[in-house]
Amino acid sequence: MNKKGQGRLILAVLIIACVGQINTIASVMMADIAAEFPDASATAIQYVMQFGMIGGFPVSLAMTVLSQKFRKKPMILIGMACILIGGAIPIVSHSSLAVLYVCAFLVGAGQGFITPLLGTIILLNFEGSMKDRMIGLNTTFGTGGAALLLVIAGWVCKTGWVNVYYIYFAVVPVFLIALVCLPMDEKPQPIAATESGSKAAIPAKGAIQCLLAVCMMIGYVTFPLNLAMFVVGEGIGDPASVGLGMSLVTIVGALVGLILPQIIKMFKLYISALGAAFGFLSTVCVIVAGNMMMVYMAAILNGIFFGVVMAGGGYVIGRICKPEQIGPTFSLSMSFVTLGTIISPIIVNALTAVWGGEGSKGAFITSAGIFAVVFVLQIFWGAYLTKTCPEAPVPQA
Repeated sequence: MNKKGQGRLILAVLIIACVGQINTIASVMMADIAAEFPDASATAIQYVMQFGMIGGFPVSLAMTVLSQKFRKKPMILIGMACILIGGAIPIVSHSSLAVLYVCAFLVGAGQGFITPLLGTIILLNFEGSMKDRMIGLNTTFGTGGAALLLVIAGWVCKTGWVNVYYIYFAVVPVFLIALVCLPMDEKPQPIAATESGSKAAIPAKGAIQCLLAVCMMIGYVTFPLNLAMFVVGEGIGDPASVGLGMSLVTIVGALVGLILPQIIKMFKLYISALGAAFGFLSTVCVIVAGNMMMVYMAAILNGIFFGVVMAGGGYVIGRICKPEQIGPTFSLSMSFVTLGTIISPIIVNALTAVWGGEGSKGAFITSAGIFAVVFVLQIFWGAYLTKTCPEAPVPQA
């Protein structure tokens, strides 16, 4: 690919990434939706956001096959169309949770197209230091775009939670940019048999990496799902302050993406263990929070977790997979990340009830325990990969 073509690819990937996490704006509406539907349970309200993850899971999982059969550009455009439709419907119809669930499902399905395909494009089209830089920038622009949208959503929510859905129209200019600037990739050819006679598949190490991603996200999702209810319930803030806190998560995650190559150089295959440590610290910080400054500190720590884990996962997959295994494995990883977000409230709420915890604070305590266990597992996993995976080539400056 020539420099002009690579420049257009970089521009398109990073602009599309800006709306790849748009479903996070639903987090600022949780308290208002709960007030709108007072007879609904906490879990039912949480699933207004969670149905976005439910929609993303089957699509991300399907990408393990579809990315090997169809061009990526049309699928990315389809994904953005799904986001736009899912965001527009609640503006005219929002009288029941069922409608909000369906719309969230459509938005999530759109993200299910975008996220794994962007990661696959990066891993297949860039090498060395440029690949590490693009992995980080993908997270930076993804979380940076989400941060901007969250700040806007927090203030818009003050005028009425339904108005937040107008923000989904931000996808329109991104769709046009992608249509013009994203190069049309060639139709994938059938994967040839390897020397051993078997076709490319997801390696065992890739499957384990995906399972650990599920555990990480079970712990993480407690934060966006419960923060609004915790802050409002404790009387220490309002939806706007929650929007600011969630924007801090994404802003810090974006900054982490900028320095990802340096983080990789320091921690290498222990990068996920580093993320789990910050996930644990962020939940503990919320548990002891008595004011918004402590909540903001927790959001900063949570942002470090998010940036390290989302960007670092791509690095680990690049280390443990052959080129022909990258697309399916990365797509499976993203689908398992989505699976973790789907089952998180079920598992966290159930475990919280087992030990007698109550409310959002109890959920955060459970999440801290999950992160502590995952941190230990990631230490062992990092040690194993360090011994069994070849060292990545030193990139040329």
